[in-house]
Amino acid sequence: MGRPRQALKCSGHRTDGEKCQAYAINGGKVCAAHGGRAPQMKATAALNVAERKAEGLLAGITDFEPVTDPLTELQRVAGRAVRLVEVLEPVVAELKRIRYESQAEQVDGRMVVYERALDRAGKILADMARLNIEERLARVGEAQARQINHVIRGVAAEIGLAVTEEAVRQAVARHIRMVATGERRPAPLALEAQR
Repeated sequence: MGRPRQALKCSGHRTDGEKCQAYAINGGKVCAAHGGRAPQMKATAALNVAERKAEGLLAGITDFEPVTDPLTELQRVAGRAVRLVEVLEPVVAELKRIRYESQAEQVDGRMVVYERALDRAGKILADMARLNIEERLARVGEAQARQINHVIRGVAAEIGLAVTEEAVRQAVARHIRMVATGERRPAPLALEAQR
């Protein structure tokens, strides 16, 4: 069984002016006789095939989670982009030449992938800097801490405990540090029962 063929006819024309009746190369718009064998055409066709496969994979994904925290998600994507650049650096470092020659001078595909990864990582990081992500996340954290403080004070008042705002703030900070460091031992909270 041969390689799969797309059902697209070549866009080239024969010498008599009639439209070519051959099938275009997979991922391309022309047949092998009308330029489909050229290295740049093969590269473009391969990229088109890869994009179609990726689109097909994405179309089949229906169980995705909606992004509810875009700031944190952007940080995660930035981390992946930077990690991809780090993974590609040794691959590019091993290249003897960035370009190779065939019928036309070509840039090695590994170098192209590396340059794209660098560009994407740079753009994501620039967006993060422009959006001031760290400050926004800090404000979100502060708002959450205020909500926790309010809830704790409300619960304490409801069950008859006198708790100062400062005591709650210290306890929340202590427990957040414990969670961040993985400490399991609960720190006691000094509460005075109302008389």
